[in-house]
Amino acid sequence: MGTEQVVFLHGLGAGPDSWDAELAALPDGFAGSAPHITGLSDQGDGLFTFGAAAEEVVDGLDRRGIGRAHLCGLSIGAMLSLWTALEYPDRVASLVLSGGQVRPPRAALALQTAVFRVLPEGLAEPGGMDKRRFLAALEEVGRVDFSERLAEVGVPTLVMCGSWDVVNLPAARTMAEGLPHAQLRIVQGGGHELNVGRPADFAAALHRFYAGPAAPA
Repeated sequence: MGTEQVVFLHGLGAGPDSWDAELAALPDGFAGSAPHITGLSDQGDGLFTFGAAAEEVVDGLDRRGIGRAHLCGLSIGAMLSLWTALEYPDRVASLVLSGGQVRPPRAALALQTAVFRVLPEGLAEPGGMDKRRFLAALEEVGRVDFSERLAEVGVPTLVMCGSWDVVNLPAARTMAEGLPHAQLRIVQGGGHELNVGRPADFAAALHRFYAGPAAPA
């Protein structure tokens, strides 16, 4: 039996190093990687779209000769993981979705975008991101609606959310109810960025998931 591959997908304004703790704590039989996602940080050029980013994920698997991988994402990275599973179902073995959205609240997102548009460059964008790329990513998120497609996902899924991440808790429950093979894990006292704020809890949840529902057949 070969080594199972886990691909960690970061959120907006973060980067691959946000997954260092989880990469170091994967269980035996699993190896991980955390690619840079175009348009979600201050590295590289280009704007973020889910379609192009999913192609990047799959191209990365192709370059490494990996047929199927376990995807684990936070925030927009969770949404990208779900997008990839829907568009490339044969390439995804399981999903871990933390702090993601099903159909982002349009009014709140539009207000957030409007506020960031009028702020001076670099004042509020996370990770020192270019303002244009930051706003493009928010606008792309605002166009997404997974609500009619959750039932299409056929792989084991762990949905995670911090109990203090009140914006994303309703979406976490919707995901867990709508995805056919999902379980929900609410981390008490956790915020949005569970991977960096509660890395031990996140790693423990991955261990249980990869030893149970997502274990190799």
